[in-house]
Amino acid sequence: MALPRVYADFNSLEYVNEDGSISRLGLTGYGTISSLARQQLRLVEGMPLIFFEANEIEVQGFAHFDNSVRDPAGRIGAWFGVVDQHKVKNVDISEEANFEHPCSHCRASLNEYLKRVGQQYNEYCPNCGTSVMAPLSPPEKDD
Repeated sequence: MALPRVYADFNSLEYVNEDGSISRLGLTGYGTISSLARQQLRLVEGMPLIFFEANEIEVQGFAHFDNSVRDPAGRIGAWFGVVDQHKVKNVDISEEANFEHPCSHCRASLNEYLKRVGQQYNEYCPNCGTSVMAPLSPPEKDD
């Protein structure tokens, strides 16, 4: 079974170990949120994923929740993708450039709504009331 592909901004890459091989990507942007929502994914600690930037690069890694930082919405804890930087590879897959942003719960398109109200990490679906940040919710207690 293929691993889920999740958009990540590789500009947020932070080195974790001294030689710089193990890094983490902040999974905080609207590209990541919409990528997760399109696939109806909710991150789980240790979940294997492929992180990508459209038509540029990809790398396999896993999801990790860090309780020592705050996410863009101000909540305690944030998700990161942990990757081996030496395994990043170039890709050219044009169909990855999907900018549709559905609600992670009811699937209604949020594109026009987000254009109208902006992106402040505190928006809710006008159709069902689900937080736009739902795909990046902290792990459930039994995770």
